Amino acid sequence: MRPLLRGEPAVWALLVCLSVAMAGASFGYGITKDGGQVGPGFLPLVSGLALTLLSAACLLQSVRRAAPDEDVDPRRIRTLWTVFGLLLVALLLVPLIGFLVAFGLLVFAVSAFVERRRIVSAAVVAVAATLVIYAVFVLFLAVPLPGGLLGGLLGVGGDG
Repeated sequence: MRPLLRGEPAVWALLVCLSVAMAGASFGYGITKDGGQVGPGFLPLVSGLALTLLSAACLLQSVRRAAPDEDVDPRRIRTLWTVFGLLLVALLLVPLIGFLVAFGLLVFAVSAFVERRRIVSAAVVAVAATLVIYAVFVLFLAVPLPGGLLGGLLGVGGDG
């Protein structure tokens, strides 16, 4: 059996921890509003729990297939770490530039540099994904998204 100190199980384990923290932090935003409406913390709770389950399943699968005859593709591990690093950067940027801008930049970076799409195609995907998130959260669910320092300076954004 190959040693489990390879990158993939470590990334999945770290993602499990982060998604549990995300689900736990969602209670601070309020899961429901008065009258039983969906609160700002509902989606982070649901997505945190779903991500926890999926990451735990991937971690389990990664550990189970750790067999001596299996070669680890270093590109795949590097891609996983790259996406994880980009996600961390996006999370750190939220207080500065707001959730929507950070999310759009994350989608653009993953599309352009990880998936190696053309720049215009990556920009279209990022704008479309950001517009969908805006429509669902801000317009449909009326959930304020963090506007960050940039949103505060411009007078836009939810709690930023």
